[in-house]
Amino acid sequence: MLPFGKTRKRYHKYFIEIFLQETRYFGGDIQISYFYFTKIADLSSPFISICIPTYKRPELLKKLLDSIQMQSFRDFEVLINDNSPDDSIKDLVDSFGGILNISYEKNEPAMSATENCNRVMKRSNAPWIKVIHDDDWFASADALQQFANAAMNSGKDFIFCANNQVYLETGKIVPERLDEERKQMLEDSIFSLFYLNLVGHPSVVMHKRDDSLEYDRQFNWVLDIDYYVRYLNKHNGYHYIPDTLVNIGKGSGQESSKYYKNKMVEIPEYFTMLTKYDSDLDLKNIYVFHLVWNMLKRFKIKNEADVRALGYTGVMPDKIDEIIKCQKKIPAIILKQPRWSKIFMKKCFLKLSR
Repeated sequence: MLPFGKTRKRYHKYFIEIFLQETRYFGGDIQISYFYFTKIADLSSPFISICIPTYKRPELLKKLLDSIQMQSFRDFEVLINDNSPDDSIKDLVDSFGGILNISYEKNEPAMSATENCNRVMKRSNAPWIKVIHDDDWFASADALQQFANAAMNSGKDFIFCANNQVYLETGKIVPERLDEERKQMLEDSIFSLFYLNLVGHPSVVMHKRDDSLEYDRQFNWVLDIDYYVRYLNKHNGYHYIPDTLVNIGKGSGQESSKYYKNKMVEIPEYFTMLTKYDSDLDLKNIYVFHLVWNMLKRFKIKNEADVRALGYTGVMPDKIDEIIKCQKKIPAIILKQPRWSKIFMKKCFLKLSR
């Protein structure tokens, strides 16, 4: 008796999937096998596209390329999109000729960092996309293998891993993990990402290709959170790898440093991101409410005019004036304490969300 099963054979440039199904007629010994042939994809397509948006940092990019070369999993392509004004990146890529198969493209004219990331992802020829920025690198030789295993076995389209934050100037290392408390937040609501980026840097993520989604060009600071929420709302959950597979380089000269705690950036971008959803989402979801609460507190917002003065022109979160009134009743010295702030935040949420 032939076993029921599926075999996959390589034939010219295509996979041919052969399904063997055994059937027996009643009262007889006749065995019939049905073969179903499906043309799937060009065999030249890799399993993973490693997508690298880069700008004028060849010494950091070399560390990344070296970490890619050491990977035990080899079914990948390397795509680089270069925003540099000079040929320093191109010269480095040329030096890897015969070592890595790299598809290099120079942006002329240069584009924003967000557009650069979108551009390199659009060039992907693989079903899985692994964006990794030029100041980050794989932490072990089996990192890509672990991502591939998760892609093949987890049944999830969105995969992310533990990482080390490596401060480039000092060498200080800070591990980042999804602990049980943070995991519960993510299980409670995808919108918890608005309150706290539980996933982390885009370099820790690998996801199934979806050409209908890209990073929002109007954002510089919240672009990763915005993308994660839109992707996870459309796809089937996530898979977390607890091993440290990626090192995230941290440095004062990075573009993101000029947006961090910048009220002219954070307030307009967070509030604009919220306009993609119901205006009363802050009253429906305590994590979103906590985000709004913290934004108002951190930047000492006293009224709607203060928000407008920061350049935000969109629809305000529901009852923002009432949230501000709640905060005004609390002594500043108390409101500064995270524990007490959270207690009063919950009370205000329960009051306004009735």
